[in-house]
Amino acid sequence: MGSKICSIICGAPCSFDRERVSGYVIAADSGLDRCLSAGITPDLVVGDFDSAKSDVPSGIESVRVKPEKDDTDTVLAANIAIERGYNELRFFCAVGGRISHTLANIQMLLLLKKRNIDCVLFGENCEIMVLENESVKIPKLRGYLSVFSLGETAVVSEKGVKYSLDKHTLSNDYPLGVSNEISGDFAEITVHSGAAVVVLEDE
Repeated sequence: MGSKICSIICGAPCSFDRERVSGYVIAADSGLDRCLSAGITPDLVVGDFDSAKSDVPSGIESVRVKPEKDDTDTVLAANIAIERGYNELRFFCAVGGRISHTLANIQMLLLLKKRNIDCVLFGENCEIMVLENESVKIPKLRGYLSVFSLGETAVVSEKGVKYSLDKHTLSNDYPLGVSNEISGDFAEITVHSGAAVVVLEDE
């Protein structure tokens, strides 16, 4: 099955390149404010609407839920996207603002990874993804690359970087993988076992 892209706009304060927003567009609560300020009309708006300042434009589908819920508005948006057949999710304005929401979004990436959904979080000058038992090639587009174990340990190899690793065991209580640099055109990151968070960020 090919990729079906859904862009989910969240509420963290950030600017983003609207040209990278493609496919079906969902605004998660105050993500509606981010959409409208960027000149983007979402296909769907979801959430408990406890933080959005803008009214949903006429003719736009919306899903309103009660504030007393287990899922965050972002997880709610992701679940709806998956139910509608989308298997590649891009989350914009998903890093920054309340640190609890950023951590929740990173945990969500692992939840979605286990459902075979490809995801990336985009924040102000950064990207975050989760890898589990897989290898990816990452082009040199940002200044720093960091890899952290998401579980207790993760066995990781890093090639094409300033500080390479060969099946090294990273633990979640020591940040050995912080602030590496891609030395060539791209880096190859392999997670042999466990799950790891990969962070790409500018200086």
